[in-house]
Amino acid sequence: MESLKINEIVNCLKGRAKNITKDFEINGVSTDSRNIKKGELFIALIGDSFDGHNFIHEVFKRGAAVAVVSRDIECDYPIIVVNDTLDGLKKIASCYKQKFHIPVIAVTGSTGKTSTKEMIAALLQEKFNVHKTQQNFNNEIGLPHTLFNLNKNHEISVLEMGMNNPGEIQRLADMARPDVCVITNIGTAHIENLGSRENILKAKMEITTYFTSNNVLIINSDDEYLSKINNESYKILRVSINGNGDYNAVNINNLGEYGIEFTVELRGYKHLFKIDLPGIHNVYNALYAIAIGDIYDVDVEQMKAGILKFNPGKMRMDIIELKDGVKIINDCYNANPDSMKAALDVLSAYKNNRKIAILGDMYELGSYSEEAHRNTGEYAQDKCDILIAVGDQAVSIYEEGKKHIESYYFKTREEACLNIKCLVKPKDVILIKASRRMNMEYITNFIVEDRKER
Repeated sequence: MESLKINEIVNCLKGRAKNITKDFEINGVSTDSRNIKKGELFIALIGDSFDGHNFIHEVFKRGAAVAVVSRDIECDYPIIVVNDTLDGLKKIASCYKQKFHIPVIAVTGSTGKTSTKEMIAALLQEKFNVHKTQQNFNNEIGLPHTLFNLNKNHEISVLEMGMNNPGEIQRLADMARPDVCVITNIGTAHIENLGSRENILKAKMEITTYFTSNNVLIINSDDEYLSKINNESYKILRVSINGNGDYNAVNINNLGEYGIEFTVELRGYKHLFKIDLPGIHNVYNALYAIAIGDIYDVDVEQMKAGILKFNPGKMRMDIIELKDGVKIINDCYNANPDSMKAALDVLSAYKNNRKIAILGDMYELGSYSEEAHRNTGEYAQDKCDILIAVGDQAVSIYEEGKKHIESYYFKTREEACLNIKCLVKPKDVILIKASRRMNMEYITNFIVEDRKER
């Protein structure tokens, strides 16, 4: 983070300064009292189970330079009093971002946000010094911290924006004011909170709230909901694998575990691209990146090189190869009905191996949950040889799957592990996937350690 003067922060917050007698600089912003560093500003956030105000004395002992609080505290420390500390965090992030006059690309969607963000960043890194969202810092607390990581050497920024409820994307867009936005798809993730896919579309479209004629929205024209979007006040670019876009992937050659090749007509010529990972969904990710590369004049050979270097991130289609030929597709980061199907498609591409799908609960589906889990069980029937369902809600995956293929159900990860060790054979390919709260990497780690001992 570049330094900020305290008077800038007070003016940005329109807060009341207390025990601040002179201007000085802060060199970082923290919302975690445990990790505060000397010279940083501490923001006392209030959550369901914590209150940062309880740690004010502790953070100053650790070297904090100033604290932002939402109630008057009797102390001799420099503090700034505001009405709402979360709102204060966002205001400071917005003011800080305005110091950097670089293009900002924002990515949202029901699935594929992180992979798309990483693909775009990998392509742009061939030409620019890229700033990007790290880990899952994509919400109203995470995005400010992402913005604070901007520095004077960055030339372009790629930001991921997630949401659980209406209004969140608008608030994120207000902070970041992106120049180009990507909406990957409209699925059923968070349908419990939003009620319908129509409402999910409306919430995702909040990303364009501050758009003018200078902005660009990039969408998947093969998506049932996004394909209907039209707007004359800003530019829309469409990607497709069915010939419906401005950027179209044709002659798609699925190489199974070795990736995918496809052709894109770009700048008057046809170009062959290769993704070094399996999964047809990655073609869409690449098309978004190619469209953005085209906007920012990235050389086509640089585009190809960047896409080849793409890495989806930890626990996202992470292929683990074991000494007895067993391969684990460790896709435990999160799950919803659409990403489950995409992961099963990847598993099915392994033609010469026995395929095992270990699938767990999907959360935040509300009344749609049982149907969604049953649909997943039905979809799995021709994608794998053995289906293993784990968790309370995953029983519906099992009940549907057992009608078609060899299937097993275990209520807990621990129970699953005791039985899985007897099922796995050399050269099996195993997909492991569920929502984040299931912590299905427990099963991944068990299989890795168990195979080492054989």
